[in-house]
Amino acid sequence: MPVSIVVFGAIVAIGLTIMAMTRSQWADELSRLGKHQRRMAEKHNEDAEVSIFLTQRQGYLARTLALAGLESKYDQMRMTWVCTTLATALVMAMIAFFAIPPGDLAVVGFFLGLPMGAGGFIFYLGKLAQKRQARMTEQLPQVLETMVSSLRAGSPVMEVFKVLAETAPDPIRSEFKRGLVSLQLGKPFRDVMNEMSQRIRTPDFRLLTQAIFISQDVGGNLADVVAVIADAIRERFKLRDFLNSLTAQGKATAMFIGCLPYGITLMTYLATPGYIVPFLNNPIARIVVILLIFWELIGFWILMKMTTFEV
Repeated sequence: MPVSIVVFGAIVAIGLTIMAMTRSQWADELSRLGKHQRRMAEKHNEDAEVSIFLTQRQGYLARTLALAGLESKYDQMRMTWVCTTLATALVMAMIAFFAIPPGDLAVVGFFLGLPMGAGGFIFYLGKLAQKRQARMTEQLPQVLETMVSSLRAGSPVMEVFKVLAETAPDPIRSEFKRGLVSLQLGKPFRDVMNEMSQRIRTPDFRLLTQAIFISQDVGGNLADVVAVIADAIRERFKLRDFLNSLTAQGKATAMFIGCLPYGITLMTYLATPGYIVPFLNNPIARIVVILLIFWELIGFWILMKMTTFEV
């Protein structure tokens, strides 16, 4: 065996031995640093949640961020919105400058990109809010079960909110935690529930809010009413899943039809470039292609809407 291999093996063995001897010390240090980072992150989140109550913002962006659970990052999101708008406008100006000679439409592309960038960012936030609302709707039956158990145990509404703020899954836990903080600050219970119904925009939660208000006004067994609402939500989920299974083939067909023109165009370009390139070299043809793409996207959206049912 060559001497170099023996020396290399000895060095590796010595290194592994030293690492094993110092592993516990470094592991303790890294564990301590990790705990410190987690404590700082929790403190930062608590400060962000408190800032929501100290600074009440109004406006479309603030309402959209509240639905998306990003209200504490208002300043950061506003700056991102502005940067996205300007970046989209510059990209559209560059596309118009290079795609349509001699570049006279660059200014038009810039001004067209401004609403596209602003609207695209708002659309992204709307999708985040829609996804968050869907998650909270899925978590609502579990939350109602916990509420029923607490009410039947004789707990007051404040205690029910405290239990949900500690045990409920995210993101609905943050909403109950925010409601609990509002109650602790002295805000009336009806105002807190109305604010929560504005942030949790589901018919089921509005029904729960009205049931609680009626129970406070005329009395009755609130636990039984909440249990009935939870059962109704589960039955609605079953009906929704059944309709999704029935419309799955229609959605797949709509996707295939929507992607078919782009696939045919791409295959034609790859098979016979000389058939497509002269068409794309014409400036008017490029404008026509852009309009056809938007028209095709509108048709694809209509097909998807025809095969989607809200339950």
